[in-house]
Amino acid sequence: MTGCHSGVTVKIREVANKDLLITHCVLHRESLSAKNLSAELNNVMNGAVKIINVIRGQTLHSRLFEALCDSIGSQHEHLLFHAEVRWLSRGRVLARLFELREEAKQFLREINSPLKELLSDEMWTAKLAYLADIFSRLNDLNSSLQGTHTNIFTIHNNSGGSW
Repeated sequence: MTGCHSGVTVKIREVANKDLLITHCVLHRESLSAKNLSAELNNVMNGAVKIINVIRGQTLHSRLFEALCDSIGSQHEHLLFHAEVRWLSRGRVLARLFELREEAKQFLREINSPLKELLSDEMWTAKLAYLADIFSRLNDLNSSLQGTHTNIFTIHNNSGGSW
C-alpha cells in the first residue's frame, strides 16, 4: 500500500500533492522491529518459546503443569502459547511466563528438562522480565492506536503531544 512505484500512495500523490508525506503504519513498524532483536534478547525470546512449547505442547505436560499451579495456589494455572502470526501477544505470553517462572522451573526440574537451567539463571530471568515489560508496553501502545474513532489528532492528544 505504501510502495513507491504502485499502490494507493502513488495514486494519491499523482492526484493531490507530489510532496505528500507518506509513512508506514506504526503498528507494522513495531512488528518489524521486534523481529530484529539483538542476538542476546533473541536467545531469551527463543528460550521462552521453547519452555512454553515443552509445557503446553503436550497434553499431559499441560495438565500436570495446571495441577502443579493449582496445588501451589498460583494466580494463573497455565502458560499462554506464542504464535509468530499474533505478534501482539508477545507481551502477554512473556509476562505470564515471568509470573509463573518458579512454577515453570519446578515443573521443568520434575520432568528433567535441560531448559530448567534457563530459569535458574538470574541474568536470563532479568532479560525475560525486560522483554516482558517492553512488549507489554508496546501492546498497550498498539491498543491505544486502534479503535473506530481513532485518528492522528486523538492519538497526538492522548500522547501528550510528545511526538
